[in-house]
Formats: sequence, C-alpha cells, structure tokens
Amino acid sequence: MRRRFAILDAWRTLSIVLMIAYHFLYDLYIFGIISADQLFSTPLNILERFICCSFILLAGASARFSRNNLRHGLIVLAAGAVVEIGAAVAGQTIRWGVLMLLGTSMVLYHFSGKFLQKLQPDSLTALCIGLYVFTNWWTKVMPVSVGWLYPLGLTAPGFYSADYFPLLPWFFLFLIGTVLGGWCLEHRENKVLTAALPRALTWPGRHSLIIYVLHQPVLYGIAYLIWG
Repeated sequence: MRRRFAILDAWRTLSIVLMIAYHFLYDLYIFGIISADQLFSTPLNILERFICCSFILLAGASARFSRNNLRHGLIVLAAGAVVEIGAAVAGQTIRWGVLMLLGTSMVLYHFSGKFLQKLQPDSLTALCIGLYVFTNWWTKVMPVSVGWLYPLGLTAPGFYSADYFPLLPWFFLFLIGTVLGGWCLEHRENKVLTAALPRALTWPGRHSLIIYVLHQPVLYGIAYLIWG
C-alpha cells in the first residue's frame, strides 16, 4: 500500500518554506525592524492561517497512512515541549502551539481512528465542519475562571500564547485531513498522486518535524547577530 504521496510532501514543503519566511518576519518584528501593523496585516494573517491549516490537514492525512499514530503522536508532543521550553528560554510564551495540537490529535486518532473510518467520508466531513464552527464560537463565549483548560480552547482572562492551537476547534480540521488521507488511499493510482516530483520539492516535506524544531532558533540567532 502506498503510504507516501509526492504531491502531499510538496504541499508540506511549500508550507515549511512559507512558515520559515513568516517566522523570520516575526523575528524582525521582535527586533523592531518591522512594525506590528506590518506583521499583523491582513495578507500576512491570511498567510499564517494558510500555513497552519495546511500543516493540520496534512497531519490528518498522514494519520491515515501511519502504522503507529501513538508513537508518532508522542514524538510530536515531545517536539512541541522542546519548542515551548526553547521559546521560554528566548523570552517568548508559547502554550499549546501547533505541535502540541498535532501530537495530541495523533494520539486521539490512534484510539478513535477505526471507529471514525467506519463513517461515510461525506458525513464525517460535514460533522467536523459543523463542530469546528460551533466549538470555535463556543470557546470564545464560554466564561472560564480556571487556567488549566486552555488545551481545550477554554482560556481564563489574561491568557496569552504566541502560538495557540487548542483541540477545540482545530481537532476537527485534523479529522477532515484524515478524510483527505482516506481519499488518497482510495485513489492511489490517480495521476496527480502518482506524479514523480523533484527531490527538492519533497525532501523538506518528509523531514518537516526536525525543520520545524530547528528553524526558529537558527532564524532568531541570525536576527540577533544582525540586529541584536
């Protein structure tokens, strides 16, 4: 059974390249080279959402190909912890960033995947879209007085995280990604899926986790040497 599709690796590579560019702009903002209005402009906000949604959808798709989502999820959770600790050392606050979401989603899918795969893909997609919209609204209006529910999307006053992707609503986007992965498996002979692409377009996508963990310290170090 085909478990890698070059087009998905290329999509992940594109997301990584865009992510590196965006995070370098964020470092420029930290060092005062660009303003908040420039960094948090509408085009860059749309770019940031595209990058993160791509990672989540692709992680969900890969969960359909994985032989051991539990092991992969624990590895990603460990990487997420490293990123959060590294951010704290650098004076930044990250609580429940995208890696924590992806790792937890993989672990949850390890236990629920067999049941979810029995559902009709269209029904699962519609259900996830509905739950995404509902929980995205609900977590914003639900009053919370305790500080430990933030992994679920329920935040107390004063909560802050530079990178925040709680399970609600984002786990449902991950599940939509699993539907995409199922479609790829069912159409594995599709010409788009079987197309051979240059290694330069697929290699970064196949090593995205290590790139994700290492890129920001490198970028921050470069920015510090130049503008620090």
